[in-house]
Amino acid sequence: MKFYRVTTNGTGIYEAVDRDCPKDSNLRKNKPDGSWLPKKGSQFPGAISYWTEYGWNKYQDSGLFKWQESVTSGETEVEILDQKPSDILYEDEYQLIIPTPSSDR
Repeated sequence: MKFYRVTTNGTGIYEAVDRDCPKDSNLRKNKPDGSWLPKKGSQFPGAISYWTEYGWNKYQDSGLFKWQESVTSGETEVEILDQKPSDILYEDEYQLIIPTPSSDR
């Protein structure tokens, strides 16, 4: 099983969207529906998230990935883990939330 993390210039894609695409931006009018994803990240300040394989496929199929990539400035990168992290703060079928690795602080 693989796990996927999307960043833009080292920042998680959701945080990058909030930074680069204001809530009142006209670009948000064409935003694909992301209501299927439980919004749990704010409950774990400073943590990072990874998509599960199921979540990654849903994220891409929904069009949300392409839209987020289009409204953020900078290079989008996808980090792939080949094994499940051991220190999980939250998990559902779409995502894992883990503490920020100390090497990234």
